[in-house]
Amino acid sequence: MKSNRRILSILCILMTLAMLSMSVLAGAADTMSVQLPDLSSYYKDKDIDDTFEDDKAVHIVLTGTDWLADNENGFSCEDQVLTITTKGTYVLSGTWNGQIRVQVPEEDKVHLILDGVTVESPEGPAILELTSDKLIVTVQEGTENTLICRTAVTDDDDTIGGALYAEDDLSINGTGILNAVSEVAHGIQSKADLILTGATIHVTSAKDGIRGRNSVLILSGTLSITAQGDGICSTRMDKEGKGYVILAGGTVQITTGRGAGQVTASAENQNRNRGMNTKTSSSESDVSQKGIKAATDLYVLDGTLTLNCADDALHAVRVTLASGTMTIRSGDDAVHADEDLTILDGTIRIEQCYEGLEGTNVTILGGQIDIVSSDDGVNASGGSDMSGFGGRDQFGSWGRRSGQNPAQSNTSGSTGAGAAQTDSAVAGFLSIQGGQLSVISGGDALDANGSLAITGGSVAVYAATTGGEGAIDFNGTGTISGGTLMVASSGGIMTDTAGLTGQTIMSIPLSSRLSAGTTLELFTGDGSLLSSLTLSQTCDTLLISSDQLPEGSLCSVAGNSTTLFSGTVTASSLAGSGAWGGGFGGGGFGGGGRRH
Repeated sequence: MKSNRRILSILCILMTLAMLSMSVLAGAADTMSVQLPDLSSYYKDKDIDDTFEDDKAVHIVLTGTDWLADNENGFSCEDQVLTITTKGTYVLSGTWNGQIRVQVPEEDKVHLILDGVTVESPEGPAILELTSDKLIVTVQEGTENTLICRTAVTDDDDTIGGALYAEDDLSINGTGILNAVSEVAHGIQSKADLILTGATIHVTSAKDGIRGRNSVLILSGTLSITAQGDGICSTRMDKEGKGYVILAGGTVQITTGRGAGQVTASAENQNRNRGMNTKTSSSESDVSQKGIKAATDLYVLDGTLTLNCADDALHAVRVTLASGTMTIRSGDDAVHADEDLTILDGTIRIEQCYEGLEGTNVTILGGQIDIVSSDDGVNASGGSDMSGFGGRDQFGSWGRRSGQNPAQSNTSGSTGAGAAQTDSAVAGFLSIQGGQLSVISGGDALDANGSLAITGGSVAVYAATTGGEGAIDFNGTGTISGGTLMVASSGGIMTDTAGLTGQTIMSIPLSSRLSAGTTLELFTGDGSLLSSLTLSQTCDTLLISSDQLPEGSLCSVAGNSTTLFSGTVTASSLAGSGAWGGGFGGGGFGGGGRRH
């Protein structure tokens, strides 16, 4: 009997998921109402239950082209296709040169136990589920299992291939190892809902790695995916409540195409002008090679993600990042939402991308976010893959008419992120309410086609203000009424940065240009660290603003632990400074003292 072997583990998973939902909701309640999925309604106990009654199961030992079974009821075999025809639990072990097929009445469930089995199918999927209510696959503890698909088959107008293919709901659980190899199609695919929990799964696929038409829910486990299409995706857009991907835990590593490749702004512009969906020379123009893609909603509630993708790393209509640890390298956007991108918490390290965070509306409530981008760091732009460039086309080079100060485009008098949709000719707002954000960009560090509002958190940005780019760019209102902002640039500040209104903004005098690699740190008078940023290029202009540094208070700025400035906060007259202002403003220059 194996029915009690993993009861404790299952209870721990259930308790962890329940606590995760409560803690994320509680953390978000202080700042704004964010609706997160109630995980308990997305799966049933049997989806994560890897136990079974051994004495009631049918044990099938596969021997290449033959088989042995302790009970011959419930399945048949013809032409190397072993077909399960009756509901129940089946334990598979050994090696099979053929296909395992599940074809039972549509109201019945089948539980497959992979107990050290290798299935290599010369035609079609290694495991193919055609009809059932649900297929549950358990990867048995202490075993390694391999499914290989060499060629696809055609069924009417449908091409069927993949290591594991299900027409109906599919759940994979257990604690063993599953290797899924598809040389012609997706690795693991469900035409309905797909749930993964517990197992260690390695996928190598010619197309998408893991694909659930209705949805993909990852509760726990370890996933390693190498795909020539998307890593993980859900595709359904025509049914309400479907098309989502939820990552609630586990460790996920994804490589798509040949990885992020070499990201350059010029290459990106060329691809977008040609209407391509891919953004680097390492990917094919007609293939989507995103890391995790949802047709509707994408939630990262917890877990560890390592993504190296030729296309967007995370992509959906709406993206919500609530927790977890993410390391991202992308050939295009690191995180892209056609509509709303909301970040509640988590550690997000974007090491390489074209644009870092992009969505029509971008709201940052918390988290530790570090971005290195070849173009915009954070872009609230107005929609789909190419919309960020549509705004630039409409208003001229890089988002505004020649000679226009976007800070003057507001006629309603409204301020803040909530007003962005009415005070700007272009939709889209950027609202930073909390967290720690660091941006090193080759384009605009913060860019909003609508309004920009900073009301909390710590923001440190760097941009080379040349060729129409700027540290901060907005077309509607730009306000800072809370939190800390440190802006470093080479070539002086841009007009938009100077047009920020709200709390005191101060220009820090620099006696000489700072070199690349310098770590800037902003301190209060009592030595508390407010913000830090490590420069990727040289810097000749530095602005600071903080609700912790009102006018008349003391502050200091250090570069590589050497004091660059120490003095009193005094407002700078930035609004009339012009595009290349800077190097003015109050405070005394502190001369070379080293901070300890």
